[in-house]
Amino acid sequence: MEVLPPSLSYSASKQALRMNRFQCRPTGADDASPGSTFRINLPSKSLVNLSSFNLCFNLEMSTLVEDATNWTNAKLPFSHQLFSAVRVYVGGQLVSGGLSNHYDLLYTGLVKASAGEDWCRSRYNDHARGLIENSDDITGFSARPTANFTTKRAYYCITDFLGIFRGNGTGRSIIDTSLWGDVSIEFTMNTNACIAKNAAGTAIRADGGGYTSAANNREIASALADITYRIQDIEGYVECITQTTPLYIKLITMLLDSKEQQIRFPYQNFVSGIVSSGKNARLQVNSGCIDSMVVLPLHASFNNPRAIVGVADDLSAQRYKFTACDAAGAVITVSNANHTSTTGATMQIQIGSDTFPKVPINNYLQVSDITTNSLFSNSLYSQNLLFNGWSGGAAGSSSYSRQKFLSENFVWVQSFSDGEGWATKILTGIDSASQNLDVIVNSNTPLNGSLFIGALLTSLLVFDTRTGSVSVVQ
Repeated sequence: MEVLPPSLSYSASKQALRMNRFQCRPTGADDASPGSTFRINLPSKSLVNLSSFNLCFNLEMSTLVEDATNWTNAKLPFSHQLFSAVRVYVGGQLVSGGLSNHYDLLYTGLVKASAGEDWCRSRYNDHARGLIENSDDITGFSARPTANFTTKRAYYCITDFLGIFRGNGTGRSIIDTSLWGDVSIEFTMNTNACIAKNAAGTAIRADGGGYTSAANNREIASALADITYRIQDIEGYVECITQTTPLYIKLITMLLDSKEQQIRFPYQNFVSGIVSSGKNARLQVNSGCIDSMVVLPLHASFNNPRAIVGVADDLSAQRYKFTACDAAGAVITVSNANHTSTTGATMQIQIGSDTFPKVPINNYLQVSDITTNSLFSNSLYSQNLLFNGWSGGAAGSSSYSRQKFLSENFVWVQSFSDGEGWATKILTGIDSASQNLDVIVNSNTPLNGSLFIGALLTSLLVFDTRTGSVSVVQ
């Protein structure tokens, strides 16, 4: 304001936007349990700041066993791990998350690859503490729960969702529902496999859960009830612009009256799949802008709701334990006596006739550098949890090692462009030319069996001013 003449300062300052926070409640029941779905409608005929959307509820996790030697325990799950799908509808059309039933895996992989301890400490309402500690806000994880905590209860306040919540540039993702149509969000709750569980004594199934004899393939004894959860008192909150500058109204009116322009709204989208074999795994993608791929090797019991952590110092539930393995299924290990212990990989992504990277990855440790470079261009300010772990059991502390990257946090993010299209508003990702394109992950190892493959895309909402219709360009 200092550069304006005094006579103009007042009128210029009055052009500021006014925003307020509104509550949105589920259309049906305000409680949910594993496998159930609920939907929340956002305000109609409003300028809605999708980036500000916040989901709140009370969670109850039950059937923990308190016993001196034969106990079961569990950590309160990180908020986004509670959802297997988050889908967004605009004007009745499914625009975001429609081709992914593994939202929790994608989000967890991205958090491990791009968030640091400070981020987790600043997300206590999301219960991100469990990502870096073997405890939650109630009890520790490496020992039996006390008699008062065989049922854990906590309040959740969840922000920063994937999908259309990130759109139209790096600032706020603001959408005009009077132009594009009403927005509704559908949440599908995850299975009990999202909960990190621990146990001791006869609470552990004697035969290891039907697996061979590996210590990291264990589950809760069949005589005990599974540890489960439910949420209740669900409510959403979102910011809306309650007063805007007349210039916005004039601009929209001008575009609509011209009947020659298309109004475009770029936003983040994603698709995913799980392939039972890590060799030559493929995912079909149809998009005008494929920004990057996310590849996660999954544990053999990633989908087992009764699985417990492999060893006392594991931070992750078996579902989120991303481990690099050799052809025999053994975990790749870092050896100070043998610098070739992490070699032998031949990993590469093939899209059409192009391969990424151009030369196959021959050392598993290279993946961490590719991931960091894809997300941060190896910036000085980059951060991640790729090497983060826990040591020392119940009285332990956070620790970092290259081994933790290989045994628990093996996340491969491969970028194809300089930034995501929705953020830069420039679509430089791979274009599938309106056809289903096979994205193939080549590897000479099974990568521990099943493989998660996710694609981060930029999609477009397009408003045709000639017909007044809204379409989705994936």
